[in-house]
Amino acid sequence: MTEQITILIPVFNDSESLNTLLFNLDKVFSEVTDAKFSVLIVDDGSSEAVTIKKGTRFSIQLLHLQRNIGHQKAISVGLAYIKENSSCSKILLMDSDGEDKPEDAASLLKTSANNPGKIIFAQRKSRQEGTRFRFFYRLYKLAFRILTGQKISFGNFMVMPKELLEKAVYYSEIWNHIAGGILKAGLPYIAVETHRGKRYAGQSKMNFNSLLIHGLGAIAVFIEVIASRLLVFSLSLIGISLVAILVLVGVRTFTTLAIPGWTSTVVSAMLIVLLQSFLLSLFTIFLYLSSQSQRKFIPAHHYKDYTGPIETIQ
Repeated sequence: MTEQITILIPVFNDSESLNTLLFNLDKVFSEVTDAKFSVLIVDDGSSEAVTIKKGTRFSIQLLHLQRNIGHQKAISVGLAYIKENSSCSKILLMDSDGEDKPEDAASLLKTSANNPGKIIFAQRKSRQEGTRFRFFYRLYKLAFRILTGQKISFGNFMVMPKELLEKAVYYSEIWNHIAGGILKAGLPYIAVETHRGKRYAGQSKMNFNSLLIHGLGAIAVFIEVIASRLLVFSLSLIGISLVAILVLVGVRTFTTLAIPGWTSTVVSAMLIVLLQSFLLSLFTIFLYLSSQSQRKFIPAHHYKDYTGPIETIQ
């Protein structure tokens, strides 16, 4: 039986790279006879017209969004659209710039065939970015590990079975960060090592600000975990401060070991730490309560708020 696979590609002002990717994908998958490929391109509110050159054998749909909503949200809209309108068995998700290599896409699909019922992520073994970018990326992964207790070493490049897509689009967390949302949802996955490719054309749009926003989006997915850890941390500081104050007062009152002027200075410092810890605990509680009171954006239900016209390109 021929397997139906939909390739989901978000794009923003990058038609040249997109067309190169489509040509290379067609070349890589030309010898695959047991699968039929279609392509869904999500135009994330590009200010330049997205032009698709003919010459590939793919059935292509171009979904225009009403405005630019960002890379992760555009992917979520695409996934929700596929869930409602496609009968495919798997989704291959990759970027349009060439950094997700078609050869690695074939490897992910092969791994998926041997691991049914699991999401297959591409884990970067090497990267093409400069030293500064790699430093901040490692810093982001460290912060993510400390704050959430989870390890993240992959991004959007993945193969997702349709049965898991049916679940993923009902998690609001994927609206902020796809990989983080899947981790939060507890969907089964494995990671395959790949090497990041070079852009086909133009410059990468992932600068420091983009990386910062992207990282914060991933961390925000685990707001409950972060809030609980911050609360425990602040309460621990309060406890340590109280114990230190009591010990210092006891030393000053019942012994002759206290250094003149030293006790009052340290007690004042401990009172400041105690007050700041108390304020941190209050901030954490209100942050968590505020996040729970906000309306959850469920991609499966609300994605049409951003969709515009769709073109079919043979």
